[in-house]
Amino acid sequence: MTGSKRKVPPPIPVVGTGGGGGGSDREDQIREWEEAQRRQREQQAAAAAAVPPAQLAVVPAQPDAPAAAPAPSTDRVPALVQSGAPGYLPMPEFTEPDSNDPAARLEFYSRGILAVQYAARANHERAEQQKLIGLGLRLRAMKEEELHKVAGHDTFGDLTEARFGIKKHQANNIIRVMPVAQALEDITTQELKERPLRILVPILETHGTDAVRETWLEAARHGNVTDKTLREAANFLGYAAPKELTQEEGEKRAGPKVLAPSESLKAVERIRALAETDLVRARREAEELESAVRELLEELAGNLKDQTYLA
Repeated sequence: MTGSKRKVPPPIPVVGTGGGGGGSDREDQIREWEEAQRRQREQQAAAAAAVPPAQLAVVPAQPDAPAAAPAPSTDRVPALVQSGAPGYLPMPEFTEPDSNDPAARLEFYSRGILAVQYAARANHERAEQQKLIGLGLRLRAMKEEELHKVAGHDTFGDLTEARFGIKKHQANNIIRVMPVAQALEDITTQELKERPLRILVPILETHGTDAVRETWLEAARHGNVTDKTLREAANFLGYAAPKELTQEEGEKRAGPKVLAPSESLKAVERIRALAETDLVRARREAEELESAVRELLEELAGNLKDQTYLA
């Protein structure tokens, strides 16, 4: 292997070969490496922004030589996964280790596999994020321009389902959360799912882009970003809309519920009020009510005996 080309191994976290603590340690190392990569991309983006546009068209061949146009690339890849695209990671090149020790070579190749897996996962998440934005922009334009009529469909939903397999409610949800995804694409490269982003829609409409980003970053401080952590972050920061109490919650806060009088008690109160003006008539109605109640009690008692016998 003396004739093989030696290269510096890819800049990825070193994973120990010893036993114990492998899972969580490896994840921590990968997260640290991701954070370092993110900071490096931000620095590169800031440096590129500081260069005047005229200087970006040429690359000096020598310090004192005239500027020359950059050579065309011979290994082009799709635009979404170009190594220079914001948020995307280039796949590590294959290189051979300097050591001839089998254990060291195994460790070197293992680190390379981890780096490839990480880049693939990160690029997939970024691609899904951009997919949500790309779909939302085009679906919104088609809906606003009512282009379903040109295709002979009665509704926008008929068009999206027939042509793209996207149901109407799915298309409308994508359109609704798309501006939220746009507000977040420059602070995170992870996949943005449509359902959790719904929580941020009213925050964007009421408080603006900065509030959406602040809510996302607050939720991300506690680990995985979900609809629950986004809702908690919005409540903590004061961006969530006041919660409307349900009828049951309102009754609990208002205190014990006062039961309305039954029909039988209403009858008694009516006779009592009648007694104040016509005592004779009130007594007669009270006796009639007493007789009716007695008959009802006997009837109910008989029904209860019949049910007990049948059981």
